[in-house]
Amino acid sequence: MKTIKSITLFSTFTFAALAPALGWAETADYLKVKESQVEWESKGKEKALDIEIETSGAVPMDGKAGAFGYGALTDGTNNVLVLVTHLPIQDSTHVDPKSGFHAHVLDLKQPTSACPGATLEVDLENSGNNKAFDANYTWSVKDKKIKIEDIPAGDLGDAGVENLVTFTIKPVLDAKQNPTNLCVTVAEQI
Repeated sequence: MKTIKSITLFSTFTFAALAPALGWAETADYLKVKESQVEWESKGKEKALDIEIETSGAVPMDGKAGAFGYGALTDGTNNVLVLVTHLPIQDSTHVDPKSGFHAHVLDLKQPTSACPGATLEVDLENSGNNKAFDANYTWSVKDKKIKIEDIPAGDLGDAGVENLVTFTIKPVLDAKQNPTNLCVTVAEQI
């Protein structure tokens, strides 16, 4: 038994050590989901969604970890709820000034040629037309725990949550530093 464990540990260590040298990206612990919970509640005449996610590592709140987020896919790639940070891009009036986190409901699409290697791309035009794009939902991030609460079902097209995802974002900017494309790479899907 001890020999098998040693070989497994050695193999894991070797993979982890070689991954960056071989160009393989390792998923950060704050993008690995340890537990999650999705609950629908009645709020008067309307239903509302609450999401809790616990990650394997503390979520960086200093705004220096790059562009990343947490999302709930509700109708394929339409009406996707996200809690995201992507400083210095300012596309919300409800941004936490230190961490950059804020919520959106947006649409995704298959990546265009501007996003090679991405899993999906934000459909900027359709997302901007969504009344919940600049959402002011109650959210919190404390160490490894993320909560987004009281999201009206109507904002999500009255669809159920199909998957939770963690992701990174690579913005493509024009000469004036405005985003022309937002490339999304899914890190983990639950």
